[in-house]
Amino acid sequence: MSEAGAGSNPVSATVVIAQHVRPGKEQDYLGWQAEVNEKCRTFPGFEAAEVVPPVLGIQDDFVVVYRFDTAEHLSSWLRSEIRRSLLARGETLFTGEARQHVIAGGRPAENMAGMVVSTRVKPGREKAYREWQGMIDAEAARFSGFLGNEVFAPVPGVQEDWVVAVRFDSAEHLKDWLQSESRLRLIEQAADLWQEARVESFSGGFPGWFGHGADGSGRAADPPNWKQAMSVLLVLYPTVMLLNLFLSPLLTGLPAALSMFIGNVASVVLLTWLLMSMVNRVFGFWLTPSPSRPFWVEVMGVVAMLLGYALSVIIFERLG
Repeated sequence: MSEAGAGSNPVSATVVIAQHVRPGKEQDYLGWQAEVNEKCRTFPGFEAAEVVPPVLGIQDDFVVVYRFDTAEHLSSWLRSEIRRSLLARGETLFTGEARQHVIAGGRPAENMAGMVVSTRVKPGREKAYREWQGMIDAEAARFSGFLGNEVFAPVPGVQEDWVVAVRFDSAEHLKDWLQSESRLRLIEQAADLWQEARVESFSGGFPGWFGHGADGSGRAADPPNWKQAMSVLLVLYPTVMLLNLFLSPLLTGLPAALSMFIGNVASVVLLTWLLMSMVNRVFGFWLTPSPSRPFWVEVMGVVAMLLGYALSVIIFERLG
């Protein structure tokens, strides 16, 4: 277990932001978030951005992950007037306050998966919490794929919670730990140590949705994260819109939570077993990394994606 403080000199800096989107506002949120990400990419030091939708049984919120090359560059983005203006425009999309955690450390691997646990420890229970945290860290280290973790103590006036970032080498190994009996037992034993605890998960990509190509060494190679994000958005937006148009009316009268769950199940099933495989086939010429590929092929892939976005917006604008 390692601890990071304000005096460290990190290789890179990551912020994990969790927000609860109002029911029925998911498509508006995705459009707004895409604009935020585009502005973020223009800032010095930007390295990656990822949007993780709610995960049943793990997190109820949308989680956004931004990574910059230094803490200074990340801070510049977080404190920028551009971001503040965008946040003001998007206020009506959310319920409750956003939860934001800054994590300093090395650059994650492409397929790395992790979670951020924020805990509001009860006054006077800090020592017991640290002892318990050592126990659960040792237990996590026994699981396959464990890469390490970092513990961030509260910073007066900045962050009131204890924040722990846990990293695994794949989403599958992270899931094994999250759902393990030993983790659930330890959490149950220590429930009286805190007032509130939340989990936000994140990853280095979209595992399971993209086929593997091969790099020059013959090893499996995934598409870069920005290509994965563009590809997912290409089919996620029309999927959400179509479900809102045709499925939502059939769910009228059901509790909002159940209605959203059914919609999420439908979208995940469609993306996982139908739409993403189609994207892999159609855009395989562009998705798979290849140092020898002509530049015009890269441009053609991006242009095709942008045209797909524009066509979807035009179609659903007319249908609406």
